[in-house]
Amino acid sequence: MDRRLLLVASALAGCGGGAASVDAAGDDAPDAEPAEVAELHRVGRFDDQDRFAFPGSQLLTRFAGTTLSVRLDEAGENHYDVSVDGQVSLLVTSAGERDHVLAAGLPDGEHDVIVTRRTESFFGTTRFLGFSGAPLVATEGPTRRIELVGDSITCGYGVLGDTATCPFSIDTEAQTHAWGALAAAELDAVNTAIAYSGKGVYRNYGGNLDDPMPEIFERTFADDPTSQWTFATPAPAAVVINLGTNDFSTGDPGQPFVDAYVGLVAQIRARYPDAWIVLAESPMLGGDHAAHAAHLATVATTAGGEAAKVTTLALEVQSAADGYGCDYHPNEVTQAKMASALVAKLRALLGW
Repeated sequence: MDRRLLLVASALAGCGGGAASVDAAGDDAPDAEPAEVAELHRVGRFDDQDRFAFPGSQLLTRFAGTTLSVRLDEAGENHYDVSVDGQVSLLVTSAGERDHVLAAGLPDGEHDVIVTRRTESFFGTTRFLGFSGAPLVATEGPTRRIELVGDSITCGYGVLGDTATCPFSIDTEAQTHAWGALAAAELDAVNTAIAYSGKGVYRNYGGNLDDPMPEIFERTFADDPTSQWTFATPAPAAVVINLGTNDFSTGDPGQPFVDAYVGLVAQIRARYPDAWIVLAESPMLGGDHAAHAAHLATVATTAGGEAAKVTTLALEVQSAADGYGCDYHPNEVTQAKMASALVAKLRALLGW
């Protein structure tokens, strides 16, 4: 199976669907980067010791044989989606260094494997220590990339919960079931999620001002201010920001929010000069939805609008008829609706 087709099949299978075929004509699109050929492809922020922490971080490989294991050193418990030839299973890890069997008893031959972290940074940093059990085979890596900058919505906080009143737990969080991952799969792309629950642009949940997203955006590890990301990996074609839900948690943050958001857009533009920057409305702001949308429109205009490749994305407020995830967060139905809106927007902007 083609590497990019496998990415789509893996993401859809992880969200309860089956493997999907897509038109791969976009592989030759003029805006596509040259595909890197390697035995291992990393998606996300990894340091020089192969440590990572952001949700959605991926390891992509192909092996020749019947069995494959991965060795991980975990600071705490984490959850992963493991796709083997498009069939997805859950891997639960615990603190410490150990091997985890990803595939066993397969027909002898070549098999594709994708390991995707579901859980967010505060569950602890992971160190990748290698694959074992079979030789790896070089493959073409991804050529389409999007980046999501956000909060709990983008992390998939509570997305697997079945009621608004269920408490958050590691078992109900899955970035792989959130809108960024779903949209990337539909677009035959990979996604990175620079996201952290409770964070805002100007102020965090409850009005806290410590480490808002503009500070975290510069880091390799969200909780380590000394870990400065180099931005040396291939740039995304689009950066989608979904922030403001937490800024509004204590009321309309007003002009300070607008000013901080304009600063964040400038910060992202400095890192990714050619990317489209999309400012998304929040599905969780009911009474404040119009005020949030108005602030985003001001930010987009101040940043130069579509002439400067900055635009907004309208998202509907989540509906009680669709149900809720834990703590009134978007469930899989709402996340899928958000993903559909994002796919339409990015296809129009990028020609994908």
